[in-house]
Amino acid sequence: MRITRRTALAAGLAMPALGPTRARAAGIEQTAVEVIGVRDPQLGAQLAVADQLGFFKEQGIDVTIRWTQSAADTLTIMGGGSAHIGVGGSFTQVVFGGQKLPIRTITALADIAETQGFVLSPGVKLAHPRELEGKRLAFTQGNSQVVLLAKLAAMFQFDASKIVLVNMNQSEGVVAASKGDVHGLLGWQPNLFRLVGMGGTMYCTGGTLFTTGTAQVMPEESKPLYNHSTLMASQDWIDNKPNTLAALLKALLKANAVINDDRPRAMTALQRMLRIDAEALTVMVDANKYALGITPSLIASHRFQSEWALNIKRIPAAPRPEDCFSTKILDLIDPALSTWKAAA
Repeated sequence: MRITRRTALAAGLAMPALGPTRARAAGIEQTAVEVIGVRDPQLGAQLAVADQLGFFKEQGIDVTIRWTQSAADTLTIMGGGSAHIGVGGSFTQVVFGGQKLPIRTITALADIAETQGFVLSPGVKLAHPRELEGKRLAFTQGNSQVVLLAKLAAMFQFDASKIVLVNMNQSEGVVAASKGDVHGLLGWQPNLFRLVGMGGTMYCTGGTLFTTGTAQVMPEESKPLYNHSTLMASQDWIDNKPNTLAALLKALLKANAVINDDRPRAMTALQRMLRIDAEALTVMVDANKYALGITPSLIASHRFQSEWALNIKRIPAAPRPEDCFSTKILDLIDPALSTWKAAA
């Protein structure tokens, strides 16, 4: 018997022609997904790579990334209920938790502490960190890099209150520091890289001290600053669309592997999507430690950023990690990715 396309359709034998994507999508509650992304490699790297290399479609989901400029946009959009999935930093989740909003982190994306730091202006030399007293430093209000000063003050016994902080956006800070209007810049990449390129001197990052002129990598338990980028989802989606979120994370895991194991391929995708010049992008990507999971290190960032948020009165009380993190989606994929467990 010769089977024609017409007889195959009549007999229902043509189902395999739908392909593996449709089969994988069978358990997915919603195939159309919107994610709030941030156009920088601290928060948006895996999203960019997964989108460019077609990893979302491989998992049977159609992802639209709404690119924004900073995690502050995620706070506004997700906090207002206009989106169910978005990226941010540890501070973003602290604010959501402090406001008791039903939004929880479902995975870390990267340890971004090394992208945060402090650069001295060109020509500024310090024999000892206590010489920071009386200096003027540019910073951007509402960002936790200023905690670096408190940490340095505790380590080297000087009075951080004697440092004059001048609030300006990061691009203004780079210009002011390069001209000598301030003695240094507290901020994040690629702004630190740009000031170093103008003759500035790296003095401290979230994980490394340069106070002696050479890099001193700090132990995990005594880093000057802790911060992670994260992926957050509404509790409604965690409860009712777990397979959709699991498909999203599977795509991001594959993208993460490309970033760590095939850097040239990843850089091509990142530059195309994030639109950052190649040299600055390389510095930023190399400073991040990309890994998905919910780990004790991520919880350390949560506690650190909670303390900072309390100090600036951004939240009324520190939210418990148990109220801010959900391991449910990672556990669907690979329980080994969740090395932190909520208290009973």
